[in-house]
Amino acid sequence: MIWRHLITLGCIALGESLMILAQVYGAKASSLGQPLVNFFKLNNWYGWVTILGALIVLLGYLYGIKSAGQNIWLVTLTSWTAIIIVEVSLNWFVFGNLPQSNVRLGFILVLIGFILANI
Repeated sequence: MIWRHLITLGCIALGESLMILAQVYGAKASSLGQPLVNFFKLNNWYGWVTILGALIVLLGYLYGIKSAGQNIWLVTLTSWTAIIIVEVSLNWFVFGNLPQSNVRLGFILVLIGFILANI
């Protein structure tokens, strides 16, 4: 049973990571002067990575809803937690930016909530 939750978490975390990676690098490119219209042209890796990430997240949701006993809220909470963890990590690696103390507290509370929901 636990391996099903790990597969769901892995798919959702990987898909969210790919989408957020494309978003963060897109934001960085935009801040360096690249026009916004270039992101909609799919002639860059951002668009394709976003599409791949969305498909993997969809797979995680479809598998997760079956493994979580039709509990969409547990799967959604998994997705939200993955987004928060990946977003903080990638912003730190790409921009060298860590959240301030009040945001760190929120980050910790999200992790605690995720753990409590899975007990």
